Amino acid sequence: MKKCLFYGDSNTYGVDVRGGHSGARYPENQRFTGILANELKGEWEFIIEAKVGRCIPSMDFELEEFEEVIEKAGDIDLLAIMLGTNDYLSYSKPDADRVAGRMKALIDRLFENEAYSSRKTDILLIAPPKLDFTGDRYYEKFSTLDGGLSKALHRVAEDEGVHFADVGSLDLPLEKDGIHLTIEAEEPVAKYLLDVFRELKVNKD
Repeated sequence: MKKCLFYGDSNTYGVDVRGGHSGARYPENQRFTGILANELKGEWEFIIEAKVGRCIPSMDFELEEFEEVIEKAGDIDLLAIMLGTNDYLSYSKPDADRVAGRMKALIDRLFENEAYSSRKTDILLIAPPKLDFTGDRYYEKFSTLDGGLSKALHRVAEDEGVHFADVGSLDLPLEKDGIHLTIEAEEPVAKYLLDVFRELKVNKD
């Protein structure tokens, strides 16, 4: 059985923004990660490492946390990374290339590890869900409906020679904040990624 570490932010966490408190989550069996794990039971084991507000690790404390997670996971066949949303929203103006540069630096750092440079552990870079701030005078410019963020991350995947999936290409229902997946969006994400995983060729195949 293959083993995957899924590293993400609040949308991987399955945050329920209507849940009444900051740690509220959708039920495990309704999160896309839970659905995926159930559908691929016996084929893949998933370790879910998700955190609300997480950016692509670049600062020392972020990289230290990331490396601790990698070490704790032990031997894995695949590292799936779905990040970039919080980075993108932290800038004063939209800058998909800057997000992509941060992701490239992280992958380059991973390739310093023999497990990744030898492809003993593969990487799946997943472009995050779209952002939709239509009608918001200030934030509308941060909407990613044009696919620009996904395209920038796709270029990174191609340049680095890693696997790529584009959740941002899906037409998904979002919460009123224009950022977080509704519970109805979890299943379509799972179905999309299920096809990705079934077609994925990793080191054990």
